[in-house]
Amino acid sequence: MPNNNTTKGGWWKQLLRFLKIHTSLTIVIAAALLLELTTGVMYYAAQSIIQRTMEELVEREMNAIYLSIRNRLAQVEVTLDNMAWVVSDNLDEPEWVYEITRRCVEHNPEVMGCGVAFVPNYYPQEGYWFEPYSRRKADGTIESLQLGSAEHDYLNSAFFTEPIDKGSGHWCEPYLDKDGAKAMVTTYAVPVRDADNKVAGIVGVDVSLHWLDGVVEENRVYQSTRRFLVTGRDNLLASVDGPIYKKVLEQLKADNDKKGYVTMKDEDGKTLHVFFTPVGGKTDWVIINVLYDDEVFGMLRHVRHLLLLLVMAGLVLIGFIVWRTSRNLERLRKVKAEKDRIRAELRVASEIQQSMLPQNYLLHDDVEICGSLVPAREVGGDLFDYFIRDGKLFFCIGDVSGKGAPAALLMAVTHALFRSSSTHEDNPALIMQAINEAICQGNESNMFVTMFIGVIDLSTGSLHYCNAGHDAPFIMKDEENSMLPADANLPVGVFDDTPYSEQMAQLRPESTIFLYTDGLTEAMNSQHKQFGMERTEETMSQCAKTLLRPKDILAKVTEAVHDFVKDAEQSDDLTIFAIRYTPK
Repeated sequence: MPNNNTTKGGWWKQLLRFLKIHTSLTIVIAAALLLELTTGVMYYAAQSIIQRTMEELVEREMNAIYLSIRNRLAQVEVTLDNMAWVVSDNLDEPEWVYEITRRCVEHNPEVMGCGVAFVPNYYPQEGYWFEPYSRRKADGTIESLQLGSAEHDYLNSAFFTEPIDKGSGHWCEPYLDKDGAKAMVTTYAVPVRDADNKVAGIVGVDVSLHWLDGVVEENRVYQSTRRFLVTGRDNLLASVDGPIYKKVLEQLKADNDKKGYVTMKDEDGKTLHVFFTPVGGKTDWVIINVLYDDEVFGMLRHVRHLLLLLVMAGLVLIGFIVWRTSRNLERLRKVKAEKDRIRAELRVASEIQQSMLPQNYLLHDDVEICGSLVPAREVGGDLFDYFIRDGKLFFCIGDVSGKGAPAALLMAVTHALFRSSSTHEDNPALIMQAINEAICQGNESNMFVTMFIGVIDLSTGSLHYCNAGHDAPFIMKDEENSMLPADANLPVGVFDDTPYSEQMAQLRPESTIFLYTDGLTEAMNSQHKQFGMERTEETMSQCAKTLLRPKDILAKVTEAVHDFVKDAEQSDDLTIFAIRYTPK
């Protein structure tokens, strides 16, 4: 008769005996199951990481394209907006308009042609159509002519009607200009108004589209990347038409925002990752970035299949440990290489940013200047600049909200806008207004810049300046120290219609202006105490009493800050800037 106890516990004992005898097989089976579970979790985690990385890389690429296009367009827009005012002031001299268009083409290499198209019979003596136009010929010379005629009836052209209908600047759809630029162009046009605020016509510039192809195709992380630049009316500005473009265009037409990310299938059933983003500003252009799913996730899927095959083939524990160890080491190597690459790129970015600034020291017949910028990170958001034109010193100092790469990009844009806006303008308030309008266009991140712009007539010592939310500078003369009165205007980049006031002061010989960013007053020591305005004023008073030169003032301020913060980490960009007026 069988023993029930023996039968009841026999299978368990037999299993334990089997596992004890076949320990290696048990470990392999457990390792294989664990690996299968681990690889499954890792696959989905890696897929999420790659997805996020792809989106960040594409966003970075598209932002670079966006900035490149917007900077180029902004230069044209600022130039033409200023030109519209010049034309408005010279409407009583129709012959002078030819000279205005010629100068526009001559001083702007990116412009193929420039013209002013007047409403019918605006100048009866010039006829029904009157369109003074200047264009750059193939040999580099500039030709001026009267382009308007019955054969070239511009009155119904989009570049003429749309700016007038909108009442503002407008980039028209691309077209083949057979009579003017004689090339495929897009035109930016601005209405011109007379003294009674009536539309007299438009002033426009023709810009070639060839440069867009180079901008759109540069800096591709993924080899399969396809990019397109299209207008709001679905006209292709850059890249090549094809099946993918037609497929993507259908999706773009269905997207009201013209911005976002979708996945779709091509004509062969392959998955595409499609990103849209508008260029913004005064255009209705849209950048499209298309990636093939196979390139983005192909390697990940290949690795997963390989791991499954290894598990099915009976991966041994040692093999698994070795493989995992080598894989981790490879990851560490790649991470280190990536960190080194990022560190090197940031170092290059810092060098580029420093090279954008003027020389730290300038000794001129009528002025002595010294400036210093020390970023808190590899790249920063502070800026200062100066140059002399027509016997006047143009200078500025600014502080971008935020830190790091975004602030550095906006700093570069602000620096370029200051240079371009002050090239033909002496009024600091108008320069500030032009910079503000350009930065507000497409400023979706809501970043802003506190800024101070000044213009010194070196022959008279007359200082004209405009402040945009920045700390007022110090004035030192004959052992006296005071702060320059500065209106509390809004920072640049807040509202595009912000009015900016111009102020004036008279500089006495041997006067020194000291400008700074909040990195000075907000410098903190290890106890989180700030350097503060009181210490700043005390330091300035010491400099005024000893009649220090700009170099010595900067050294004195830097020493005071270092003595205060000691070994504490720098918390913000520190920019100090001194100008001494020394008329001969």
